Amino acid sequence: MVAIDQYNISPEIIKVSKHHIEVDQIDNDARSIIQRLNKAGFKGYIVGGFVRDSILGLKPKDCDVVTDATPEQVNSLLPRTRIIGRRFKIVHSRSGRKITEISTFRSSSQRNTQKSNKGLVLRDNNYGNIEDDAFRRDFTINSLYLDIEKMEIIDFVGGFKDLQNKKLKSIGDSFERFKEDPVRILRAIRFKAKLSLDLDKKLEADMKKLSYLLKEISSGRKYEETLKMLLTGNAELIMTEMNSHNLLEHLLPLTKDFLNSKKDKRFIYNALKNTDDRYKKNKSLTPAFLFSVLLWPALVNKMGGITSKKTKLHNISRAASLILKRQNENCFIPGRIQQSIKETWELQIMLLRVPEKSKVTLKHKRFRAGYDLLLLREDSGENLGGVGKWWTEKISY
Repeated sequence: MVAIDQYNISPEIIKVSKHHIEVDQIDNDARSIIQRLNKAGFKGYIVGGFVRDSILGLKPKDCDVVTDATPEQVNSLLPRTRIIGRRFKIVHSRSGRKITEISTFRSSSQRNTQKSNKGLVLRDNNYGNIEDDAFRRDFTINSLYLDIEKMEIIDFVGGFKDLQNKKLKSIGDSFERFKEDPVRILRAIRFKAKLSLDLDKKLEADMKKLSYLLKEISSGRKYEETLKMLLTGNAELIMTEMNSHNLLEHLLPLTKDFLNSKKDKRFIYNALKNTDDRYKKNKSLTPAFLFSVLLWPALVNKMGGITSKKTKLHNISRAASLILKRQNENCFIPGRIQQSIKETWELQIMLLRVPEKSKVTLKHKRFRAGYDLLLLREDSGENLGGVGKWWTEKISY
């Protein structure tokens, strides 16, 4: 935990003339939530990514709310809400398909905090005030609070200045903060890539020292973090950063094994570039296709090549199960996603069976994913006898 007395707790107040965030930029649902909280006698602010990205002139993905109301009080006050989480309780407020996250100010007290024997925080639902909460956050750039009534940013830790200077700094001792939650190491990589930040030297050194603690994080949580890193428009750079900081062995060990191969690296990075391009064009992205690409070299290595239409589908299915089982030891992929990956891989054989099986293949529910993977293989230098061109002409009619 961070000792507040190491900071000047008189916050800097940043006026709109400096931060340039306008009222009409604020999400309507978040604004309504804060207004209802304030009317009921509580205080509510917008915090984190929305404030950070808006200051930099980027389009924020989320608009999170923080308040002095407990999760139970928020849940009873607002409609269509539910409390989630055990490690940290938060409230989700639903409006149609959109969810707004509402958290309660956290305290520096460790009264109800549970830690593992390695220092990882397992459960922590101690509530405090805005000052406490500011020093509990991970990086200074994420500890900026927007008061929507005054349109002022409240900054206790110098995050606004760090944003202006393009610096990523930990709040408190980065060694201790990474021990509390090693996922912060992955977040540091993501912020560096997304926002073009320079890492504080001690922070970067501590990342390397403590990266081994990522093996203590649940495989399900690592899956969610992997999606955040690779499906948000900066996949190429993040993959390079993760590889250089020796983080892939804890998330994508089977992918790491093949980045030393010029051919496989080209294939993977072509896919990541396409993923980034699709994100920037607001095109759909799916975890299934991402993992079918990242794990494809491992499947090919297991099978000894997948270029013949005579290859048995059950052989691919069996090899796929082994590959996915090993991947799940580090980063668990949900069952329905695993099934989609298998079907996309099996389609690589079905797509070779032209023209005799083309009608059946064309109707397959994973056809588009299989076709895209086939084109990616050819674009990366694999010789499949021009079958990609055949299918492109087939579906263009």
